[in-house]
Amino acid sequence: MRRDGTIEGAIDWDFPVITRVEAHPIDERTLLPKGGIFTTTANRMKQEKGYSYWSRNIAIARSNTTVVGLTHHVVGETDVGHPYHGFLAANSCANITLRDCFVTGHRTYSTIGAAGKPVSMGTYNLTANEVVNFTMVGCRMDNICDPKLWGVIGTNFCKNILLENCTLSRMDAHQGVSGSYTFRGCTLGHAGLNAIGRGTLTVENTTLKGRALISLRGDYGSTWEGPIVIRNSRWLPACGAAVQSTLLSASNDGQHDFGYPCFMPQEITIDGLVIDDRNAPKDYQGPYLFADPDGANVPAVKRPFPYALTERVTIRNFTTTSGKNPDIAGCGV
Repeated sequence: MRRDGTIEGAIDWDFPVITRVEAHPIDERTLLPKGGIFTTTANRMKQEKGYSYWSRNIAIARSNTTVVGLTHHVVGETDVGHPYHGFLAANSCANITLRDCFVTGHRTYSTIGAAGKPVSMGTYNLTANEVVNFTMVGCRMDNICDPKLWGVIGTNFCKNILLENCTLSRMDAHQGVSGSYTFRGCTLGHAGLNAIGRGTLTVENTTLKGRALISLRGDYGSTWEGPIVIRNSRWLPACGAAVQSTLLSASNDGQHDFGYPCFMPQEITIDGLVIDDRNAPKDYQGPYLFADPDGANVPAVKRPFPYALTERVTIRNFTTTSGKNPDIAGCGV
């Protein structure tokens, strides 16, 4: 909230009843912790069912904080362990910047879930929840294409995210980002670029290596309410594995109420994209622009919670290493 009472960006949803309001003061001075080399010896906790998150970390709750030059290593991982919330964990604050930090991915462990089947446990080195203006500049990590490691960062309910000149295994907006979601000069690894929310998603001068160019998370309705802009970027599908390349991954058959209307991006603009698809499957016919959100499994019946489709796609300066042209969708539409 600004001094005149206006807020940063629109409120995402209508609330019929307001039961609680919290105010967190924002110090005008910037807190500037610098440096530090930290090493976490990974836990080896055993638990047959369910799991518990560990929080051996630095929690950031003060607005106007910039962390510079911090290094975090993880050692001692075995076949058994439980997940972490994130070594740097920002919560309920504004104007947070991580600059020139080195972070480490955690090994992915599994447990028996509520359905009695094995499930993976998401474990992070960085988290941001309910942060307004979250920025990462020059942050990096090793092994960005190692599938044994969970995606390094998770965010929830943030507003305005910027990544610039970062090399990370992924960036993920779990439960939604609003305002701007921007990537400049970055490299993202095997877990890719994941998005849910509303606003403008911009990818510039960036190399992506996920299975999809952009994944809209199906567990939140694969909704992105607003435009997507891709400029002068490169995509190596699945870090070079032989997969069918699909630019926009989405899953929503219109049968489930997520609590809000769900949208494919209204407009997609691609101006400069190279797809390195030289290592494609034998039956490869070219990249798909869209995955089939129905999963090709739902009959043409009335959908009580329809998924709004993309209205316009503009493509310029689009090339593939294979020389094959893109098709509109995996469902053959």
